[in-house]
Amino acid sequence: MTVPGCERIASDDLVHYAAGELSESEAAAIEDHLFACADCGRRAAELEGLVGAVPSAMRSAEVGGFVTEAVLNRLARDGVRVRTFTLSPGAIVPCAVWEDDELMVLRLRGDLRDASDFTLTQRVAGAEVSRATGQITAGHGEIIYAEPAARIRQLPVVQVEVVLTAQEGGEERPVGSYTLLHEGLLHR
Repeated sequence: MTVPGCERIASDDLVHYAAGELSESEAAAIEDHLFACADCGRRAAELEGLVGAVPSAMRSAEVGGFVTEAVLNRLARDGVRVRTFTLSPGAIVPCAVWEDDELMVLRLRGDLRDASDFTLTQRVAGAEVSRATGQITAGHGEIIYAEPAARIRQLPVVQVEVVLTAQEGGEERPVGSYTLLHEGLLHR
């Protein structure tokens, strides 16, 4: 049964709840509502299943894309080995993954104001090799993009151009261009 007058819990709050990123009092307030509202309880169960499936999907090289800080924290708590690179517009950064890394994370900084729709394009030798789009809220002035390290290990030594754009009022505007100098697989 849905609670009369239910304003529904925001999806961001449910993601943070499923990822275990809320304080005890915040989580308790959501749980009280979830036990009383079948509709919100169903949404929470769906998100819990999705958040719980992310580590194995990331490890298997099947899924990559924009993630929240809460999801990234959950992956780390679940033991996913993460290699992180933080880039500002115009940056040229040497990068590689170790043989036991499971996830490569790009923390992309730039002019993120007033935007929630983003597109990330990766190019090698001018040819587009991947594109990801998403509606996300930029946290702390950066967008977080995660990609399975297994995909990165397959790349030869190569320069990868990463371009991040934002959609505002039907117009696409550049956020930043970043260059990764992929140096191949590292062995310990």
